[in-house]
This record gives sequence, C-alpha cells and structure tokens, in this order.
Amino acid sequence: MKHRLTALLIISTMLLLLFSCEKPQEAAIGYDHVITVVCDDENWVACEPILNETLGKVYKTPRTENFYTFHRISVDDLKFNLKNKNLMIITQLEVSSEITGQVKSMLPGSTLKEIRERPNGYYYQEDAYAKGQALIIVAGKSYADLRKRLKINQDQIFDFVERKMYERNTAFVYRSGEQFDMAEAYYDQHGYYLRMMHDYVEIENSPSKQFVWVGRDFPYRWISVSWSTPNDTAELEDQLDSLLQDTFSNRLGSIAINLDYSDSESFWFQQYSASRYFGLWESIEEVKGGPFIAYGFYEPSKDMLYLLTGIIHAPNKDKIPYIRQMETIFRTFDTKVFEPE
Repeated sequence: MKHRLTALLIISTMLLLLFSCEKPQEAAIGYDHVITVVCDDENWVACEPILNETLGKVYKTPRTENFYTFHRISVDDLKFNLKNKNLMIITQLEVSSEITGQVKSMLPGSTLKEIRERPNGYYYQEDAYAKGQALIIVAGKSYADLRKRLKINQDQIFDFVERKMYERNTAFVYRSGEQFDMAEAYYDQHGYYLRMMHDYVEIENSPSKQFVWVGRDFPYRWISVSWSTPNDTAELEDQLDSLLQDTFSNRLGSIAINLDYSDSESFWFQQYSASRYFGLWESIEEVKGGPFIAYGFYEPSKDMLYLLTGIIHAPNKDKIPYIRQMETIFRTFDTKVFEPE
C-alpha cells in the first residue's frame, strides 16, 4: 500500500510539472490598426467595399486616417504572419485554391460543415495562434455569398476586432503603472473612478464647475471629465449636446469645436446608452488644433450626466493611436473603485 501511494505521488508530481512547464502563448505581433488579409484578387474586389464600411472607416484628424488598414499577403506568406494581431482569411469553399486548402487545414470538418449549412455563418477565434490575436475566417459559396456573410456580420466582426484591440491597448497603456492615489482621490471627491496613466498631471480640479482636467505632453493629450445633474424638461441627447458645448466653451477655456468637421453617433458604452462625439477642435487664440473624442452618458446610480473628453495636439504624427489610447482610458470609467488583482 505504501509503495502504491508513493507511486501515485510521483505520477501526480510528474503530471503537475508537465502541465506547469507548458510554454506560455507568445503575444501577437504587428500594428493594432493593421488587418492582415489572405484573399484572392477576385474575392477581394467583391468584399473590400463592405469591409471599408466598418473596419476601414475614415476619421479626419484633420488629415484623413482610417480606423483599420488592410495589408494583403499571399497564402505562402501566411506562415510568416500567423501571429499577427489581426488576421483575416476570405475564400470560397467550393473553389479549389491554395487559400481554400489552407482554410481546410486550419478548421475541422465539422466547423466547415456548420459554416456551409448556416447561411450567415463565419468563423472567429481569439488568441488562436498568439495571445491577443483576432482571427476571422469568412468562407462562402460564391462572390455574392461572401458579400452577404460580410454584410450581415460586419458589425459583429468590427466589435470583435475592437474588443481585442482594447484588451491589448489596456495592457499597453498601463504597462508602466498607474496613479491609484490620484484616481481614488477623484472617486472620494467626485464619485467616479477612471484609471489614470502614470504620467498624467492635474491641470484643474473644480468642484464648483463640476470639472476635472488632466494632461500630458509630447505629444499633448488632455482628458477632462465634466458632469451635471439631468432635468426632465429636455431630451437626454440634447442635454449631452449642451454639456459638450459647455465643456468646450466654458470649462476648457480658449478652444472651440469646429462644427464643420464634427459628428456624433449613438453606441453602448459599458451598460450605458451613450453618445460618441468626434471631430476637430481649434484654438481661439492660436493657429493650432487637432482631433477630439468624447463619450456622453447618463449614470443612473449617481443620477448624473457625464462627459469624458479627449483632446489631442500632435503635429506631423498619426492621431488614431492616441485617440485609441484615450478611449481605452475612457473605458475604465466606473462609479466603483477599481480593485487590481
């Protein structure tokens, strides 16, 4: 009996060592805004316009930048790009090609059968070949079928790529640490929590104006939080619009929104029905400006309207990465104190 227990203990220890020594998954590589695409020319001509509606959406900063750009590679180069952050493969299952063969080698037959049988089906997987990766495979029976599958699922595909991007960006933004004391002080004073990057400094903290303003330089990035008590005499969207205008006109000082290059859209921010504002700001006193992004929403537990605003001044630099960093910070907003693991 004693020998049997000893043998079991040795086997258990060996199994524990075996699984604990498994090599961790490597991090996905490449740029967050680049989607690596494997697709034949004919299929790409059919599918590119639909992909541009969401993933290739244009943002004026004031120069034109895209949320995501597409980098097409040959199937032979896939092995060198298998760990890229965003990987998309588009093919027709009924057509014999190297890409179709590649897809059949990557997915089990049961998955391919399910895609065939579901008219709106496509395949996606996170962390497929690297940690943080977004893998998408769209396979159809014809050009029309590919277009239909992309059209029906374009919002879901966009949301999936966005979610993985924000996961990676959160790790990147806070890689050098964060200012817990500053964030907790704002919670104690104002009732909201926003994870603060390690190098942001306070510019203004005004309870009477219901306004907090922090920033960093080189390139310049400013984040502000404005809030106000809602009323029952106006629509929520109109109140958020007024809070945006008041923030730029009275709280931030000598800058204004360029109304010719500004827009808004409705979206779900965490559990809130929110408005996203984006466009260009300009200085009233100097010849300078840049892009801004803002999230406006009603927080029921506090019975408060909040506006999170990000302003960027980065001449001769791409602005989209900085906009994404600010939105990453926005997405840490909470009315409960963040508790790190």
